[in-house]
Amino acid sequence: MTKQELPKAYDFKSTEPRIYEMWEKGGYFKPHNDPNKPDFDPNVKPFVISIPPPNVTGELHVGHAMFVSIEDLMIRYHRMKGFSTLWVPGTDHAGIATQLMVERDILKNEEVTREEMGREEFLKRTWEWKRKYGGMITNQIRRLGASCDWSRERFTLDEGLSRAVREAFVRLYEKGLIYRGPRLINWSPGLKTAVSDLEVEYSEEEARLYYFKYMLKPETSEVSGTSEVYIPVATIRPETILGDTAVAVHPDDDRYKKYIGKTVIVPMMNREIPVIGDEYVSMEFGTGALKITPGHDPNDYAIAHKHGLPIISILDKEARINENGGQYKGQDRFDARKNLWADMKKAGLVIKDEPYLTTIPRSQRGGEIVEPMISEQWFVTIEPLAKAALEAVKDGRIKIVPERFEKTYYNWMENIKDWCISRQLWWGHRIPVWYCPNGHMTVTREDPTECATCGS
Repeated sequence: MTKQELPKAYDFKSTEPRIYEMWEKGGYFKPHNDPNKPDFDPNVKPFVISIPPPNVTGELHVGHAMFVSIEDLMIRYHRMKGFSTLWVPGTDHAGIATQLMVERDILKNEEVTREEMGREEFLKRTWEWKRKYGGMITNQIRRLGASCDWSRERFTLDEGLSRAVREAFVRLYEKGLIYRGPRLINWSPGLKTAVSDLEVEYSEEEARLYYFKYMLKPETSEVSGTSEVYIPVATIRPETILGDTAVAVHPDDDRYKKYIGKTVIVPMMNREIPVIGDEYVSMEFGTGALKITPGHDPNDYAIAHKHGLPIISILDKEARINENGGQYKGQDRFDARKNLWADMKKAGLVIKDEPYLTTIPRSQRGGEIVEPMISEQWFVTIEPLAKAALEAVKDGRIKIVPERFEKTYYNWMENIKDWCISRQLWWGHRIPVWYCPNGHMTVTREDPTECATCGS
């Protein structure tokens, strides 16, 4: 009998893959009570987790290792308790993140932009990226020992899920819960797309608070030029002065309430706008008077709708001043800030500027400052959906663990806004809407051969 010496150290690199392969081939990760099989027992409780799919943007990090470990613990525990357990694995196409990674990789190695490469070739390269890193990620999940049913692996851009996304869109559209229109959204100038609130990160940063004069329009014909009467206003974004449509003061503010209903002149634009009263204005912040730029601020947008003010957009998709910015057209937003402020200083409209600590919104992916902007996008009407989601938790159909987070959930659902679902990306699900030369829209589950309205 030959002797076999045990290794002095445990060799996990060779042992763990061998054991995992045995588990997987033996079907130990599959649910034992399959509703599609004749021996299905409806009395056996199921326990199912869909893995939060990691993005196909690289490799797993310690956060992924943590959630895989926690979910594997839950799955194995319920499996031992006799539940029919199913852990569905998969990866996320991660539209913005993946497109950005591929774009940077191509630019670095080939010095070619996405636009120069063209849509077809860029998408081909992105699928190659997915095959490379998607496989790496699933192998890493296996190496962590995750007891997933790999026969059910999904990719969020696979054929089945693409059909599901299209089906969901069409159903919501048919129910009147999806619409297209101009609304205020988060615009990422670097990514050149709308981004969700979750894709915007806020950080406290040192900025400057700019104080300037909003001159009142002279009221008598004898007076010409500039009036000596002005309302002092403060802002951290002077370039947005170009899109102001009102100056708001608190109706109880003794300093300014006499000006409500009067007219002021937009600096360097010579455009007349009204002074309005609104209780939203804080009498303590800044000067107590608020410039209203509804095209580039969510709070101003709400005030504009309340008072019936016009909405002026002053930025294009590159965050440059557009045709509504007068002499500053074509300038980058930050260049326009400097130049406008310098011109206002020459015109005697500057009071002062000072350091100011404020919250700055930045793109989670690109890092650049995000601009609130009016844009034609597709939205989901959220209120009726949020109402149903609230009721499901309140009546116990959905249980939130730990229970203390119910309050957070209620606050989220009760204050939620319509959801912008369209993105200006090449990689990802496409909105299933087709436009004919006559301007009609066709919304359908299958690619149409003609316009549903005019047949063109």
